Amino acid sequence: MHDLGPFMTWYHHSWLAGYALPAALSAGLAWIGLARHSAGKGRLLGSWRSAGLTLLVLALTGAVGIAAGLALPHLAKLPPVAAGLATGVTAMPRKRQDETTQPYVKFMTLGIAWFRERLEYRMQLDARRWCDRFMDGFEKSTQLRVFVHELRNYLVDRHPPLAKAVTNLFDAADKAMINALEVQTKTDEARRDIHIAWMRDPTDEEVYQCRSAVGEALNRCGDLLLYAYVHGRRTEHADLEALRTKALSNDAFHSSALPEQRRRFSLRRNRP
Repeated sequence: MHDLGPFMTWYHHSWLAGYALPAALSAGLAWIGLARHSAGKGRLLGSWRSAGLTLLVLALTGAVGIAAGLALPHLAKLPPVAAGLATGVTAMPRKRQDETTQPYVKFMTLGIAWFRERLEYRMQLDARRWCDRFMDGFEKSTQLRVFVHELRNYLVDRHPPLAKAVTNLFDAADKAMINALEVQTKTDEARRDIHIAWMRDPTDEEVYQCRSAVGEALNRCGDLLLYAYVHGRRTEHADLEALRTKALSNDAFHSSALPEQRRRFSLRRNRP
């Protein structure tokens, strides 16, 4: 039989019970809370900046767990007046400030609340930047309409609970694209002169109307793409890229955007 004395001594060492375990438990619970809070808002690891903020929040939470564990034996020595004061401060009525963290909350959480606020902002910014980069390359309204239509079908097929919201976003995008096409058509007709073989230059107002309508259409299409980003999974990026490639290709109406899906377990078999 081996002597387990040194092992038991190491296991019960103060650094493991007083530092490692509290930090691990605090960081683990913080990760679960961040994951639940970020659902439908963005991705914690969407970029290196958001990943860095996430790790910083977890590290600070672990440090707070260690500090709480070390301070717990000394709380009994605090005078009752201090405990009553702390309880009264936490029970005071607070005014809501437009979803922003109040200064004293940031101080009491040792900056964790402030970094969580920055993390949420960074996730939103990452999502918007990803959508802007994804929308680069669409120059024709027909390409954009093909992509948005395929994206709507893709989201409805793979996320049935989101069908209503996806349909509403698609209707808004389709309406904006139709309006942009109508504005462009009316502008071209106004610029065309039956007495000459070419069109006149557009006026400043016509340029503004066309660009404004196109910008509105791109924004509404971006809303649908943003919804796909925040509610989808990373594994779906390849499928979204395939839809984009199909819409931008010259053979958009005949090329297959996705490989055929084979069902391993099917209740029906193809009959001749």
